[in-house]
Amino acid sequence: MTIRKYLHSCLGIEQNGKRLLVDPGQFCFIENKITPEDIGPVDALLLTHKHGDHYYPEALKKILAQKQAPIIAHPEIGELIAEEGLEWQKIQPGETKEIAGFHVASFEAPHERLPVPCPHNSAYRINGSILLPGDSYGVIGVEHCDILALPVAGPWSQLAHGIDFAKLLKPRIVIPIHDAIIKDFMLERIYDMCRVALEGSGIDFQPLGLGDILEVE
Repeated sequence: MTIRKYLHSCLGIEQNGKRLLVDPGQFCFIENKITPEDIGPVDALLLTHKHGDHYYPEALKKILAQKQAPIIAHPEIGELIAEEGLEWQKIQPGETKEIAGFHVASFEAPHERLPVPCPHNSAYRINGSILLPGDSYGVIGVEHCDILALPVAGPWSQLAHGIDFAKLLKPRIVIPIHDAIIKDFMLERIYDMCRVALEGSGIDFQPLGLGDILEVE
């Protein structure tokens, strides 16, 4: 199984020739470093919540134009997807589904506090291994994971809280996400702090640049 990063919170997971794409939001494409067409055809799409940096219908349409694939989401996003004329499949917290060869388990994961109303946010665990928390440091019902996609920046985020979340789950590997808003010179400093804090707890910190691939067992 491989994990590829496409900027911010967008990850591609590939196994046995099948591709699952997570949260191809607007921040992936806003600086034209990559286009939806560059991602290529996928076998399924998975969305955590409706914020524009995770749900971007223009990109979804361009990705699906290359190959039709199911969009998997909870009902709050599903209503928006339907308004765009796209088809979607429902997954609720507590459910597990086999999707394009991937085992997907959904969990309640409240969006971290904002000064405006927060959307519903779901976390997903892929193949019992990779935890995708969306914009949450509190995934209900998950006490451990092997690989954690960890948000490291945002208007709701405190890095120390994120590190505490990771240490609580004790993953083998942490991949930083939700970081497109940080300039490169500062991103290096953030990554260095994460690396020191996590590796001291025996956690391998693995930042991925655009298109970088991590092979995992």
